[in-house]
Amino acid sequence: MAPRKHNDSVLTKAWCVCGLVVSWIAGMSALLAGGIYLYGELRDGNAAHISMSDTWREVLPLGLNIFVTLLNDSMGYIHTCSLRWSLHREGKLDFNSNLRLLTSAKRNRPNSAIPNAIYLAGIVLSYGSTSLIFLSLNPQLARLLGKDYDNADVNGVHINSIALFTLGGGFLLQAIITNWALAQTDIPTWSSNPLDVALACTYEHDGHRVVRRVGRCMMGVHLTKKIPGLYKPIPRQRPMITAHPHVRWILALLWALPILSGIWGGGVYAYILRDARKGVLGRSWSLLPVFTGNIDTNCRTHQCTDGTSVLNVGWSASNGTAGTVGAVFLIMGFQSVVTLSLHCAELIVNLARDEKVYRALIGPKGTNGHYNSILAACTSWRTLFLFALKAGVHWMFGLAINLQFRLGVNMQPPQIFYFAGFSLAAAVFGLLLSLWRPGGYLPPSYGHVQTIVDIVDEWAPSGCMYWGEKDAVYPGYTGTSTHPLPEPSETRLYGGQHDGRHPGPAWASAAPTELRNLSPSPTTPTVYSPGFTSLHPYHSQWAQQAHQAQNRSSQNSLNSAYSGRSGRSGRSGYSTQSTQPLLSGYNIG
Repeated sequence: MAPRKHNDSVLTKAWCVCGLVVSWIAGMSALLAGGIYLYGELRDGNAAHISMSDTWREVLPLGLNIFVTLLNDSMGYIHTCSLRWSLHREGKLDFNSNLRLLTSAKRNRPNSAIPNAIYLAGIVLSYGSTSLIFLSLNPQLARLLGKDYDNADVNGVHINSIALFTLGGGFLLQAIITNWALAQTDIPTWSSNPLDVALACTYEHDGHRVVRRVGRCMMGVHLTKKIPGLYKPIPRQRPMITAHPHVRWILALLWALPILSGIWGGGVYAYILRDARKGVLGRSWSLLPVFTGNIDTNCRTHQCTDGTSVLNVGWSASNGTAGTVGAVFLIMGFQSVVTLSLHCAELIVNLARDEKVYRALIGPKGTNGHYNSILAACTSWRTLFLFALKAGVHWMFGLAINLQFRLGVNMQPPQIFYFAGFSLAAAVFGLLLSLWRPGGYLPPSYGHVQTIVDIVDEWAPSGCMYWGEKDAVYPGYTGTSTHPLPEPSETRLYGGQHDGRHPGPAWASAAPTELRNLSPSPTTPTVYSPGFTSLHPYHSQWAQQAHQAQNRSSQNSLNSAYSGRSGRSGRSGYSTQSTQPLLSGYNIG
């Protein structure tokens, strides 16, 4: 097949650049709006007020979270591509997908450790602001907590100028570093397809390129550090949790989140039950907080209602700008753990996505030569589910701990437990993906670039490729082609070469070779399966015997006897049936 140029994915780049432009606009608009509202608040002594129902006040942050997730993911994709090719130029790119904020490049400053930390802070600021921009005041809750308020404060919501500043700052911090990475990094392909990335890596970039290693056609990512060997195909492959070194501690972080959330919710609920003066025990477990003001006289604590349980922590917004800033950053400090956990979960989803795309090599239609990263993300249930989880978990966190006008920070146990449930769904989702064992004989890669280059021996110009058996003689050989190939056999060893040194199926018609005194190894060949680290020494023994046999002077007489042209009825001590399996795969003449 003719060499194929990698997919540049220009449309993907255009989409992400549009997202970057919108992020710049959104960031500057939020800063401008925050400045205007803050000036009016300092001038008039009152925060800006907008008429809005309590229900809309609770639901609106969900829409903001979706908007923030879209912009963050658009900028994050540019940052991811920049990191990928920075690592490749340093010779450190192992997998197509990486933990971009926890993985740094030494020579490309936008992807170094300090900019990564600033980028993470920008993500936390943008997500944390969404639930703090619109502050409402529930009069029933204020009366229960003994808080004073004006009747004008009840209707509608108040605009938190500090939260607008943090939202704009979060967007701009990410946009600055993303723009820097875009201008600083030469990105050969914007495609997220691991096959496109692997092909691009075979071209030289600043002195680094990935070179195909022969004899590894049946060796997946789990065997990447083993020496070349012969292996039988297996119908179901090993999971990613044993392939990528970061998956285990990511799972530990994901599972710690619902556990800690459960402890947090239980602690708040127990504190309310202990007759806390700042707590209200409610009977309602609705998804959205409800405060009706109806007092429940059958109460075993300080006060009870038929609404939602709540613990008023304080740091009231009535204390001025300083109190608001303290409350905002208190909540964002909690939210940073959530943001980091969900960011790490992206790696598990991306590894599963890479393997799914790669395994199209054994699908009925082959690989997609017109792969579009944006369309692939919009049609992948894994990506969509993670997108929904990120928006939903951050939204529910905003309901669990929030800031109310004149009341300060409130913690609501029912919503904390629901947040723990959302976090548990994310943890179970990550665990199931990490334990997924792909079906089919194709060795797994999970986006490991060197493994893909080892497996794919021919790149189709159209991008549509199939994988299967290309040579059935011993040792067998698998590779790729533009047309469907037969499946390899579970009973056959594979690991041969197909680059001119492998004998191929024409061995039977090859010229006769000196065979005198060529005896098989007394050792029974070992059948290799994943886990063996070295080859048996019978390979070198056969090669030495073949070399000695070639130097003997009686080649003509033996060849005539072997081929049946000597006129004698006798035969050589080795028939074609006994020698061909012994020597196939070794070029002895």
